Amino acid sequence: MSDLLSIGRAALQTNARALEVVGTNVANAENPDYVRRSLNIGDTTIYGVTNPLYGNFIGTGSVAVGGLTRSSDQFLEAATRQTGADRVRTETKVQWLNQGEIALANNESDVGSQLTQLFGTAEELSAIPFEPALRNQFLGDVNDTIARFNQTASNLSATVTLIDGAASQEVSELNTALGELANINDKLRPTRPGTAQHTALLDQRDAALTVITEKLDVEISFGDNGVTDISRGGTNLVTFNSASPVSFVANAGGSFDLDIGGTIQAPPTNGTLGGLHSAQSNIVAISNSLDALAVQFADEINGWQANGRTDAGAAGTALASHSGTAASLTATGLTADDLALASPTGVANGNILSFVDSRTPAGTEQSYEGIVLGQAQNLLSARSESEAATAFDNATREARDNVSSVDLDREAADLIRLQQSYEASARIIQVARETIQSVLAIF
Repeated sequence: MSDLLSIGRAALQTNARALEVVGTNVANAENPDYVRRSLNIGDTTIYGVTNPLYGNFIGTGSVAVGGLTRSSDQFLEAATRQTGADRVRTETKVQWLNQGEIALANNESDVGSQLTQLFGTAEELSAIPFEPALRNQFLGDVNDTIARFNQTASNLSATVTLIDGAASQEVSELNTALGELANINDKLRPTRPGTAQHTALLDQRDAALTVITEKLDVEISFGDNGVTDISRGGTNLVTFNSASPVSFVANAGGSFDLDIGGTIQAPPTNGTLGGLHSAQSNIVAISNSLDALAVQFADEINGWQANGRTDAGAAGTALASHSGTAASLTATGLTADDLALASPTGVANGNILSFVDSRTPAGTEQSYEGIVLGQAQNLLSARSESEAATAFDNATREARDNVSSVDLDREAADLIRLQQSYEASARIIQVARETIQSVLAIF
């Protein structure tokens, strides 16, 4: 009878613990960092000797709780971290390349449209070279083109600076996550596996790893008891309970760097920092192309002006000056009378006609359109990559969630099953008690 009572008591305790686990699962159904738990239940085997002349007696006594088990698949977790890093990289790249396109558009006052306006005015002026209003309009268009070069360069520079700020913030959050992982490692090592504390720490560890990998491409190494080390390019970022912070380095020419322990790292290739670095490199390249185009514009218009003659018969002086960048491009302050519209031979519209004829595929107008087209193609490619990465990440997460997430229907079914099992265990105790009372009543 005592064995029957013991079996019933152990069953009651086990079912109560299992119900508690199901309740915890239900309570955390909306927690994205929570991994479903289940109770590892086994039997209690009794070994004994009934008689030296016979063999050992082996029997099953009751049930025993072997600890909590997380419904986690390490391969699916690793795949989800990789696809998640790809997704955020492409999303970040699209976000900032779109910002670069906005910088080029300059609120629909872009360089290209102003160059078109300039050539249109020049064509009108070539027909009426002595018209004061057209001369002033042409000179104003030159000055407006210079101003738009300046504004576009400022927009692109501001975008590069904003990316630096975003990258610096990402590095700060990365360092926080690295510190949290080191702290989790310190708590994990002495904690007994299968306990509620150990499974909670593993959830926290996986959440920290998700943050880290979604910011920077790193190598992950798992050790005993779930302790995790992080490294990148042979440099340790987390070793047990020690974290090495990452430093953000802004370069004067754009394209930031990352420093770990005094060593400049290879450029990030994944995560938000990888997306930021790629987008910034692209925008810096656009800015450099704009600088080259501004120099080309100044050289072309100054060369055109120098080849002509003013109404007074003097050679034309420079309309623009620069120090090699679009931001430094400035107008020299000439008046309409200083325009050299005539050819050296005295043809009144000879030189302005040559300006109109300079509207070729190799000219500034077409070159600017090439910059815009290249940026649009980069953005379109990034969007296509982002859509593919998002779809792949969703599929991977769905596969992982099928294993790890809490399904309320399944938990409800477990509650019914465990409730019935609990009632059956209580019935065992009741039968044992009634039997004992019946036996005692005989005496």
